[in-house]
Amino acid sequence: MTVTATRSEDTGNLPARPAPRGVPNPRIPLPVVSVPTVLLFTGGVMVWTGATWLVVTEAASLWVTMPLHALVTFTMFTVLHESTHHAAGQLTWVNELLGRLAMPFVASYGSFPLVRYIHLEHHRNTNEDAHTDPDAWTAHGPWWQLPLRWLTIDFWYARFYVARQRTRPPSERVETAAVVALSLAAFAWLASTGYGWELLVIYLIPQRVGLAVLAWWFDWLPHHDLGARRQDRFGATRVRVGLEWLMTPIMLCQNYHLVHHLHPAIPFYRYLRIWKDNRDAYLARDVPIATAWGRELTSSEYREWRQLTGSLAEEPPAPQPPRPSLFHSLRVAEVRPLCEGAVTVTFDVPERLRETFRFTPGQHVVIRAEVDGEEVRRAYSICSTPESGVLRIAIKHQHGGAFSTFATTELAAGDVLDVLPPDGMFTLTPEPGRTGRYVALAAGSGITPILSILASTLLAEPHSRATLLYINTSGASTMFADELGGLAARLGGRLHVVHYRTDERDPDLRRQRTEKPFDTVGEALAISHERYQRGRLDGTRLRALLQARLHPAKVDDWFLCGPRELVDMARRTLADKDVPEENVHFELFQGALPVRPSRRPGPVLTVTAGGKTAEIPTTAGETVLSAALRHGVDTPYACVGGACGTCRASVVRGSARMDVHYALAAEEVAQGRILTCRAVATSDELSVDYDR
Repeated sequence: MTVTATRSEDTGNLPARPAPRGVPNPRIPLPVVSVPTVLLFTGGVMVWTGATWLVVTEAASLWVTMPLHALVTFTMFTVLHESTHHAAGQLTWVNELLGRLAMPFVASYGSFPLVRYIHLEHHRNTNEDAHTDPDAWTAHGPWWQLPLRWLTIDFWYARFYVARQRTRPPSERVETAAVVALSLAAFAWLASTGYGWELLVIYLIPQRVGLAVLAWWFDWLPHHDLGARRQDRFGATRVRVGLEWLMTPIMLCQNYHLVHHLHPAIPFYRYLRIWKDNRDAYLARDVPIATAWGRELTSSEYREWRQLTGSLAEEPPAPQPPRPSLFHSLRVAEVRPLCEGAVTVTFDVPERLRETFRFTPGQHVVIRAEVDGEEVRRAYSICSTPESGVLRIAIKHQHGGAFSTFATTELAAGDVLDVLPPDGMFTLTPEPGRTGRYVALAAGSGITPILSILASTLLAEPHSRATLLYINTSGASTMFADELGGLAARLGGRLHVVHYRTDERDPDLRRQRTEKPFDTVGEALAISHERYQRGRLDGTRLRALLQARLHPAKVDDWFLCGPRELVDMARRTLADKDVPEENVHFELFQGALPVRPSRRPGPVLTVTAGGKTAEIPTTAGETVLSAALRHGVDTPYACVGGACGTCRASVVRGSARMDVHYALAAEEVAQGRILTCRAVATSDELSVDYDR
């Protein structure tokens, strides 16, 4: 038997692709002192001293010494740049000292506070006009002016600052004036005492070359032709991929300049690691990507290249025609009862597909099946851990659910299901050296991705701890109750589970020996690794927890998975307690909301999918997905409820409206991304592309 999954009435454990919200948490602590930054400064001083000695003793040609002095200008700017963002370490005095010590090697006539102010204005107003973003001077204007603009970036900075100097703090103005006066006096003295030539070849010419390279690499390469993106931080700066073995050390990691703009306080030598750790979240926002030689890539082209090469050392090949997403036929190895009305399904993944079905804790798969003569698709979270080498999902029966009924009553070992490779951004990648504190909130089948995340993370991170708040009707219908109890016992106190049971007749509530009121649940957690509470977890109870055991200051990340009402309540409560948005990760279980089209003719629809384009007549009020499937276009979809994000596409021409778009962030909607299962054309013609 061949199977696939989902129908609109299936409202069980449907994981929704979480809408990209805010900036991903890099989870990299700032060291007390950034040793690589200090070493870079020390090395710069040594190179400058050596090159200067070569000039004075005439032991080497100027063609050797001037590039060395220019190199020092470039490297010292990195030290200055790190100090500007307080990324040279946790100690403020270290940043202030390194910034002031590095400044003379970059531009002796400028002060550290001046450069800090101007650079932060660039971050606040990236890619605005040059009078708002001072670094835009390097990218605006005709092409033939650009080298001249790179050579004169410091002159533009001076003009930019003078126009605003009256608004600056007195201490900053005094220090700036003193530095300028001292520098000009030193230049005049050197020239008048016969050292003008040495000043020129040791400092002025190499510094001009170094500043030009800085303007080109730090400003023009990452920002040109992107436009102002005040509301979209992910679209204002590009990364430059390929040949990392060469480009990363030469550019001192600024080939990943996007990471710096998203996480300014992260040290430069961590950029590549952060890109790798958060790559899926960045790609979901279609960040600008270029190759080492300047060819622009889409997110899908980048993904395909990395999947093919598995390496950071190659230049991406020329773009190939897009290929449709492919299901893979997997044999069911085991179907095991889990609890009342639920089963786990384990797949036999052949060796040739092991890499294809490698997953990150929290991801899901989409299953396609034919049930009673009708194709259905269904998304289910993976409940096993990557380390187990097992691909397992859990399915809970839903009243009227076509596939969930089949899976819990008829599906058996030996059957074959069509399965898409793992996907989803509701994830956490374990890091053995990390000490984290996590809180997860799950309701019903929302436990499936949470179980994978908690088990993988806590087993890989021996110093991390977690609390799970788990809501169910009763113990009989609680998925993975035994597994959670065993995991909590195995971890020896690093996992605390609080069960909320809405059926007060539940035997687990009567068996609990120590009854404590809700406001002392924090104390109860300290007594037992697994506790039970009567009733639901509402806003009042969650606020009480936040004031006690789960105070936001003690928690690094929150993971929420369940019905929309529960997730929305938790997000509002956490926001009221000033929990950073990037620390709250959520996934919705959302059933489909059908749209009933009329019989009146609708707009003309053009759909591109899998490299093929079709022109389709529609009826008024018909969704893009419905029209495409009705005409035999093979488009990706799963939940049909705007929750999972599988059917996302880009509007190429025309406009469309969506009644719901849980799996899209506001910035994605602004960029023309739609969920075709909820999108209805509002223009006479609509063209959408699934391949973009």
